[in-house]
Amino acid sequence: MEIKQVGIIGAGVTGLVTAKTFLEEGYQVTVFEKQKGLGGVWEKSRTYPELTTQTPGNIYSFSDYPMPQSYPLRPTAEHIRDYLKSYAQHFGVLDRIKYGANVIKVEKRTDNQPGWEVKVRFQDENEGQIKDVKYFFDFIVVCNGVFSTPKMPTLPGVEEFKANGGVVLHSTEFNDASVISGKRVAVVGFGNSSADIAAYAVDKAQECTLIFRKTTWKLPEYILGLFHVQYIVLSRFSQFVHGAESPLYQIPKPLSWAFWRLLEICLRLQLRIDSCGMRPEQAIDKLVNCRLYIRLSSVDFYKHIRSGKLKTKKTEIARFVPGGVKLANGESLQADVVIFGTGFRKDIPFLSPEYRQKILDDRGLVLMYRNMIHPDIPRMGFNGYNGGIFGSLMSEVSARWLTEYLKGNLKVPSRQQMLEVIESTYDSIDPNKCIPQSMFKPIDQLITDLGVNPHRYGWNLIAEYLLPINPSGYHNLQQELLNKNNQMEHK
Repeated sequence: MEIKQVGIIGAGVTGLVTAKTFLEEGYQVTVFEKQKGLGGVWEKSRTYPELTTQTPGNIYSFSDYPMPQSYPLRPTAEHIRDYLKSYAQHFGVLDRIKYGANVIKVEKRTDNQPGWEVKVRFQDENEGQIKDVKYFFDFIVVCNGVFSTPKMPTLPGVEEFKANGGVVLHSTEFNDASVISGKRVAVVGFGNSSADIAAYAVDKAQECTLIFRKTTWKLPEYILGLFHVQYIVLSRFSQFVHGAESPLYQIPKPLSWAFWRLLEICLRLQLRIDSCGMRPEQAIDKLVNCRLYIRLSSVDFYKHIRSGKLKTKKTEIARFVPGGVKLANGESLQADVVIFGTGFRKDIPFLSPEYRQKILDDRGLVLMYRNMIHPDIPRMGFNGYNGGIFGSLMSEVSARWLTEYLKGNLKVPSRQQMLEVIESTYDSIDPNKCIPQSMFKPIDQLITDLGVNPHRYGWNLIAEYLLPINPSGYHNLQQELLNKNNQMEHK
């Protein structure tokens, strides 16, 4: 049976580019989004005040639709929402989206037809009515991604804390500054959102305390005011000196060691992290390629710590108590509002346990071939599970990979070979340890699968390794695939 009808779950960055790519290839597309607006993590109700991108805005753009030149170097959440809406409108995706559409179940069709039956719950906010609607699709692409389900610790005493007027939020729920105005605020975590919210809260709250278990390296936007950090983090250069690339392009280990030690010294001097006790225990080169353990420093973050405006506690919350929290180090902390920047957990609640256990394990790993398909779940693809710092571009290349897979232009291993690849890939991974690898590797791997050159600067190795990644360098990918497929047909 020919695949025509495609259902896409999620209208975030990944869902939008997936819908656009499938529409380009002639498929009939329907997108389900449970929020009131598009954008995923950038949707208005999920963004905290003064949120900006962590890296230059062009990294968040798609290859064939650059961000407006009027945008600042680090666009705000509102800029990103406007950009995504403009993108969706330009490519005909906007009118394919059904908002307030909560997908509650995806199961095999029962009418002896291949494909999927999707049960969607709509709620009329004006009348308070709930309506369940069934849809049928030949193929499903799950684009709810890794940032859809907030991860919150289960701690004793939380209900009593709330009953006494306390407020507990995940960072994605903090979208109103009045919640912290004049309050005693505790922020948990040391990642992007935690640092941003804590730095923002010091001037709005009565007092703010940052609670964390360990510190990580944070980079200023400009190293010593001389060059932008993207030349280190967003180029192949970091892999070049780290040794995560091909041995052909590695530099001698002593030079690599010297580079990272010099960078550490620069960061310690520029950010003055030693003076406020924020120097990470682990060397920067052990973390630079590991699931984005390197963060961009919020403006004035360390300055607020040194001045005492932002208090810090290197511990964790043991339990809630009325009017505050009890810390694991035995201290008590008064707090009216506790905000957890504790990340997200992977979850696909609308799939039956039979399928969920095939693709998600208890370590939080995604068990799929190329993180996109599973041989025992036919006619279903996943996009947005590859992660990495180049999310928009990764999603775009992944969407192209899926369409080529559906059209039969992509050679994939047999079922048994796929399962062996999945097993060998994930059996060696410890989620609690850093496995250094190139941030470019997932993109390069998919493009190599597609049969085109992953290196976008040809033989210009200086540009290839020293310039930050530029999504526009991938804008001809569709045409390259057409040319390749035409050549194959005429052989």
